[in-house]
Formats: sequence, structure tokens, C-alpha cells
Amino acid sequence: MSHEALDITVVGHGAATYPPEQCTLSLTVRTDGRTAESASEPAQQLVRELTRLVEPLYSSDGGPIDRWSVDQVRHSRNRPFNHDGEQLPYVYQAEASVEVQFSQLDLVDAFVYAASALEGVSIDHFDWALTESSRISHTLAVREIAVRDAVAKAEAYASSLGRTSVHAVAIADPGLLPGTTDHGGPDASPRMFAAKSAPAGFALKPENITITSSVHARFTAS
Repeated sequence: MSHEALDITVVGHGAATYPPEQCTLSLTVRTDGRTAESASEPAQQLVRELTRLVEPLYSSDGGPIDRWSVDQVRHSRNRPFNHDGEQLPYVYQAEASVEVQFSQLDLVDAFVYAASALEGVSIDHFDWALTESSRISHTLAVREIAVRDAVAKAEAYASSLGRTSVHAVAIADPGLLPGTTDHGGPDASPRMFAAKSAPAGFALKPENITITSSVHARFTAS
């Protein structure tokens, strides 16, 4: 007995977790004083101290620090009020932002310890990431997982209905397949997640990177 061809539309999901390969530290230099000069000079000195920490480790080809940047020192001022509501003399602030990217993660702890020992320097956050080439290759691998998941789902549906042959007729990113909407999974397109953490006693734990992908696919079963 022959069966009429049956359309089956499914969403396939893929996910995989990888250890990070890079860490970007965001630091802030912040000082204040009763004059613009008394606020600015300590900030400039702190930037020089950070530069002395970075330069021996910097190499654009291989690291351990392969990229770093520092903003110009920014200046501002404000007039605070005391508890009686009286306006006090101006307080001047100087601030600069520094980013340091490590390609060798085992040296991050020591750098954070040394930088945090400088009064006026704060560690804002850590950004754990993959290299660009790894991100691309891992994303392709996760997309393949999503496609295999879609095929397995379609075969399971077909088998439950007594069909033995399944053929793919269309595949697309979520929302692009006619007759479907983007509501079939945890992520509409390949995405990469990495938790950002603050220093906790300098016991820094690299955050793994999870790449996810979803795909819509349509099959015919006979």
C-alpha cells in the first residue's frame, strides 16, 4: 500500500561548549583632588605604572598580551554638598579606561593581582572569548549538529507514522523558511555566550564559551 507524500517541518538545535582562548580585562584608573592638577598627575602616574606592567608581556604575535589600549585621561569636576546642604569647594576627577587582552590565560591572575595593588586602579570585568578562527570553525560544527538534530527529528516523526523514507526539501535559518515563524528554539541564530565575572580574591576561573544554533528544515516522507 502506497502512502501519499507527507510534509514534515522541524526545528533542529545544536550546542557545544568550549574553553576560552582569550581574556580581555577592562580596567579603570580613577583619582581625585582639590585641583585639576592634583587629580590629573596621580592618574597619569597610574597609567605609566600599568604601562610598565603591560609592556614586558606585550607581543602582537603570540602574547601573552597581544592587544592593549588606554584612553586619554579625562577630566571632570563637581561641587559636593555637606550634611547641612552647604555646597563645598570643587572636587576634581581624572579617569582613564584601559583594556588588556591576554592570549595566555595562565598569566591573568598575576596581572590582576599586580594591577589591583595600585591604589586608584579598579578591575571592571573579564571578557572570556574564543579566537576569531576558532569561533568560525566551532560555529560551523554546531550548525552541523543542528542539521543532524533536524534530520533525526524528521526520521522519528516519519517512523512513528509508518513511513520509511525521508528526504530534505528545504533548510533555512529560523524565520526564513516559508510558513514558519521564529519561535522554535532557545536561539534564533548561532550565538556565543561567555559569562562576565568580577575578581573574587583573584581566584579567577575562566568562563567556558557555549555556542548554539537553530535551523528550520522541511522534509517529505513516503
